[in-house]
Amino acid sequence: MAEQDEASKTIKVTMPNRIHQKLKKLSDESGISMSKLMLLATIKEYKLIDDKDATE
Repeated sequence: MAEQDEASKTIKVTMPNRIHQKLKKLSDESGISMSKLMLLATIKEYKLIDDKDATE
């Protein structure tokens, strides 16, 4: 397995139960992990990927 360029980080997330339930349902239906869904939503919300990077 190839070594990663960046070190991994672990975070603890606290969220309201109603949001957790909706996220869990979406995760179960889509097969995408809850952590990945949260990361994708954060990236989209805060525009953490430059537009030029997204087109390449």
